[in-house]
Amino acid sequence: MIEKILDFGLGPYGRMVGDFYVEHQMLINTIVVGVALASKFYFKQRKPSIQPNLSVEATETDER
Repeated sequence: MIEKILDFGLGPYGRMVGDFYVEHQMLINTIVVGVALASKFYFKQRKPSIQPNLSVEATETDER
């Protein structure tokens, strides 16, 4: 019954993609984990430092 629901929901192309994944899941999962680890350690983006500039804020608020 579940197989019929999946066939209806995914269609013939979805079933082919699912079969391909099941046959090659070790390789695909290794690639996904490798990309996730590489993005975590090698492709780090610098976070902008948030340092309030109190002297600029004080002079802006004092002038009215």
